[in-house]
Amino acid sequence: MNFLFRKIDISTLIFFRIVFGLLALYEMVHFMDDGSQFKCLTGGSDFNFTYYGFEWVKPLPPEAMYALCYFMIGLSLLIIVGYFYRISAFIYGLGYTYIYLIEKAYYLNHGYLFAVLCFLMCVLPANRAFSVDARLNPSIRTQLIPYWGVFLLQFSMGVVYFYGGIAKLNPDWLRGIPLVYWLDGSAEDVPIIGHILELDWVAVLMSYGGLLLDLTAIFFLSNKRTRGIFLVFVIFFHAMNKLIFSIGIFPYLSVSLSLMYFSPDWTRRIAHRFFPNFVDAEATLDTTDSTPSLLSRIWNKRLALSFIVIFCAYHILFPLRHFLIEGPTDWTEEGHKYSWHMMLRTKKGKGRFTVKIPSEDRVIKISTKKYLNKRQRKKLFTHPEMILQFAHFLRDKYQAEGYEDVEVYANVKSKFNGRSYTNIVDREVDLAKIACCQPMKHDDWIIIREDVYTYEHLKEKKEKQPIRKDDNEENLSDSISIDSIN
Repeated sequence: MNFLFRKIDISTLIFFRIVFGLLALYEMVHFMDDGSQFKCLTGGSDFNFTYYGFEWVKPLPPEAMYALCYFMIGLSLLIIVGYFYRISAFIYGLGYTYIYLIEKAYYLNHGYLFAVLCFLMCVLPANRAFSVDARLNPSIRTQLIPYWGVFLLQFSMGVVYFYGGIAKLNPDWLRGIPLVYWLDGSAEDVPIIGHILELDWVAVLMSYGGLLLDLTAIFFLSNKRTRGIFLVFVIFFHAMNKLIFSIGIFPYLSVSLSLMYFSPDWTRRIAHRFFPNFVDAEATLDTTDSTPSLLSRIWNKRLALSFIVIFCAYHILFPLRHFLIEGPTDWTEEGHKYSWHMMLRTKKGKGRFTVKIPSEDRVIKISTKKYLNKRQRKKLFTHPEMILQFAHFLRDKYQAEGYEDVEVYANVKSKFNGRSYTNIVDREVDLAKIACCQPMKHDDWIIIREDVYTYEHLKEKKEKQPIRKDDNEENLSDSISIDSIN
């Protein structure tokens, strides 16, 4: 473990602090600019899908949310310049996590990653050089830091890459099926190369390219001889994703974290070339740096090592929990979140909810449009835990109106990567009586689709099925910007 405490140049960590602050700023500006999401997260919907254990998180009124966002914009600027850096990063992390937890329908993997990085950054010594903090308090100033601070950033990106690659080792991805569907629907808008991207062989080539990049990224980026040329592929990969799909800050964040694998002094060398009078060519221990006592060094090392072990163990083990749950997670959604299952599938759903009042022999057909926005409804019909949450909302609503014996049934059908529609939950089960989803075990009321990866029931990609609506059924198609990313 001694390698984690060897001294390295701080400049690469300073670089990431600035990039992180800029991305934090962009996230808040983009959030306020997204009218539908902002409205949903400020009490504009009659119902919000909550995360397990965080049902108590409630949206703020629009005025308060605007105030919070502007406050967080200010915090992101403080992170960039390194003023009250640790406090600013921690409070920003609290605010970002709060916004993230309000509505599960807006879950994205990069949102989870960014929330983790918010709290990781407040632990790292990213303010000990080129910051207002270091200028005002010279005793913290240094050009050399322990390697573990950069290692945790490398590790965070490595986990995303590697587990993202493992998740792609499924029959559909190896056939190129998801990308065939996505590019057929979205590539035509891409300038110049759009017609090329619609070719099936291009989709297969991109599928294997993405798979190999994810599985080998850690190894090629860790090798001094290969990291330079591999970075070209990383940039190209993320640039294509940004061009074709709407995936927010993820490409910028991924490239920035990939750069953390390079020599810690690469930013110093570049800065010295352009500003030789202001930036030293090599990092040296600042004479103003205070040297801690031997006891303090031992305590700090043990504390840091404990944090590193806990952080790494969680991010290695928690994404594997879906292997303990029966059924394909890409269909049942059990264990899907926080496992880096990214760019894997497209799902579409349709269905209806029915509320029954046995004592009055009354049947009420529910229109989800009355309570949910478009994004929520798209997610609802493909995610069983959200189906259960909405059923509980209907139960509680009618019980509040004086009906004690309320039953709720969901006849919801989903299709996976172009296959035929089948029920995703048992239509005969009264969801009002199901307590909650089990986080580490399969729920019997969720139907396991045995043919989820079989080829026989796959529809042709060009087949256009007319959408018919009646009083009993709502048809919704998930967009690429949703299920291809999360």
